[in-house]
Amino acid sequence: MMKTTRRSPAMKQTTPDQNPPPEKTKPFRRLEKKAASCRLCPCLADQPAVLSSANGSLNARIVFVAEAPGRFGAGRTGVPFQGDRSGDNFEILLNHIGLTRPEVFITNAVLCNPLENGNNRRPIAGEIKNCSSFLKESLGIIRPRVVVTLGIVALQSLNLILGTRFQLNQNVAQPLPTPDFTLFPLYHPSPRVTNWKRPMAQQKRDFKKITRLIQQQRAPLSRESFA
Repeated sequence: MMKTTRRSPAMKQTTPDQNPPPEKTKPFRRLEKKAASCRLCPCLADQPAVLSSANGSLNARIVFVAEAPGRFGAGRTGVPFQGDRSGDNFEILLNHIGLTRPEVFITNAVLCNPLENGNNRRPIAGEIKNCSSFLKESLGIIRPRVVVTLGIVALQSLNLILGTRFQLNQNVAQPLPTPDFTLFPLYHPSPRVTNWKRPMAQQKRDFKKITRLIQQQRAPLSRESFA
């Protein structure tokens, strides 16, 4: 039994083809099908997994990892950070540093929209753990130079994958070297965060540091580094 899909096909957009090699496209298609059939989380079993070509470029040097699809955003459109106010803020921040969606890859720590009484809720620890394998495989396929986590949940997922204990309040906007990429933790661009925790003006300054990181990450990454 396949998960029900509530997306509007008219709203789903695909990233322009940047000619990723077969060694990326073939395993990504397999991963996409695996995510679509996943039933590990009972509360998310009827929600579609947001993982497809609409997430971005498999040749991306930067991967953004957020929390989970929102009911007005990716849970509805099938496109991460599109359709809600968090997505609007993300677009502003991305444009601020001169990047476009076709140049990056955007995903979530949890691929399905967690709901409680019809409203978004934060993913629980078990859901983050269950979905961490999809994030790890995605990073292994894309082999980015920089991974930007957006919010606490995304950083928790990377901590699971890396075996680290980074804290957002201590490591925000700090480049953290790992064996495979530079980890760059940032706050989530949701209105709640920008209004009460990390204003957009500060988030714009945080995002500016991403371009400097990319300029420093020139050496090609080997496939073996993600094994």
